[in-house]
Amino acid sequence: MENKKIELLSGRLGTEPYLAYTKKGLPVCELSLGIKSEQNLTIWRKIVAFGKLAEQCKVHLKKGQEIFVQGHVYLKTFINKDGAEKEYLEFNAYSVGQSLL
Repeated sequence: MENKKIELLSGRLGTEPYLAYTKKGLPVCELSLGIKSEQNLTIWRKIVAFGKLAEQCKVHLKKGQEIFVQGHVYLKTFINKDGAEKEYLEFNAYSVGQSLL
C-alpha cells in the first residue's frame, strides 16, 4: 500500500457545490476552490468529496464561502474532443471546514 501525502488547501468556493450519485448510490460532490497565489492570481482546484461528507458539503457550503479542505491529490487524464490526452489535478477530500469569520 502506497503512502499518500496529506494536503491542506484553503480558498473560496467559485460555484455552488454539485451533488450527484454513482450508479451504486454513492454520493459525490464536486467543488471548485479558488486559491490566491503569491502573485495575487486565482488558481482553481477541483475538489471531490464522497459519501456523507459529499451530502454535508451540498447542505452547508455556498458559492463565495471561505473553506479549508484536507485530502489527497491525484493526477487524472482524459481524452478531449480533438483526441488529445489532457491531464488535471483532482483533490479527493476527506475533511472540509468553514471559516467562522
